[in-house]
Amino acid sequence: MYSLWVTLEVQPEGRKEFLEAITRNAESSVRDEDGCLRFDVIELGDGTNTFAFYEVYTDRAAFEEEHLKAQHFLAYKDISTRVVVPGSQRETGGPMIASF
Repeated sequence: MYSLWVTLEVQPEGRKEFLEAITRNAESSVRDEDGCLRFDVIELGDGTNTFAFYEVYTDRAAFEEEHLKAQHFLAYKDISTRVVVPGSQRETGGPMIASF
């Protein structure tokens, strides 16, 4: 399995639009992508506008070849380019070692 941890900060005025977009993206990813096993969206502190995503895919190809090309991801990406604080997004991914 392949897991991904993403953190980012959202501009305060874009918070509502971001939350709607990431919720649609996460829900659609799990529902519509055979390779997406989990997609959690976490706010890092109450009202901070800093968020993390924890995503799990069957393998890296499911992320790169299915998720990144999915219409719901592309719609999210369009919104995120407007509302995410430039330079704040960090992504770390790799093979999952254990899950309990």
